[in-house]
Amino acid sequence: MHANEKASDAEIAAVALLQPLHKQMYFSRWWALIKTNFCPHLPSLTQATIRLSRLVPTLETMSVKVEDLDFVVIDSQPLPVCRSKRASRCTFPEATCGYGTQGSVYGFKLHAWSTLNGKLVQYAIRPANEHDLTAGYFMNKKWVEYGAPKIIGDKAYQDGVNLTPPKKNEIIPDPRWKREYSSARKIIETVFSSLTRAGIRFSQLKTHITLRLRVSLAVMAHNMRFINP
Repeated sequence: MHANEKASDAEIAAVALLQPLHKQMYFSRWWALIKTNFCPHLPSLTQATIRLSRLVPTLETMSVKVEDLDFVVIDSQPLPVCRSKRASRCTFPEATCGYGTQGSVYGFKLHAWSTLNGKLVQYAIRPANEHDLTAGYFMNKKWVEYGAPKIIGDKAYQDGVNLTPPKKNEIIPDPRWKREYSSARKIIETVFSSLTRAGIRFSQLKTHITLRLRVSLAVMAHNMRFINP
């Protein structure tokens, strides 16, 4: 195979999916490695990026699956597009300056639902300055589709509905909170650590569509371990 057009969209997506699986940070270097050594018929980096961008809605749909669940764990992680001190010179569309447990971030936040065994079942990319609880309400639009599960979160998601740990100065703690929920919350933190190692927070992005592409591929790569043989 020598003609660029013979590389199907499925093949291009499969090669792109291998990047987070192998924890390669630079897509350009990964593409050059595969094209030079294994698949010379692949299109150029520019053409591959264009075709992958067109596939983003499909990849986002394939990366997660709606399931009937009893519990989900919700949390967020920053998706910076540049260092905060460079925010005034950054031209990334829709990026905002926000704050989290790790300090200030310029860009976006990834909000996600995880099952109790670490599978991501829903995610959303929201502005960095949007409160976690507001993003949680946005994700709750699909709450019934997932079987109306109980949602376990940290103190940022306290609204009287979600299952969250009590505040230190709380007079009457939420009687629904159980000690084992604290262990459940750590599951999604482990998931985010895995996504970070796969390069999900690595910058060098210029458009929102490329950010969505990176996140969808990383989520899909993470969830592959839950596919039944």
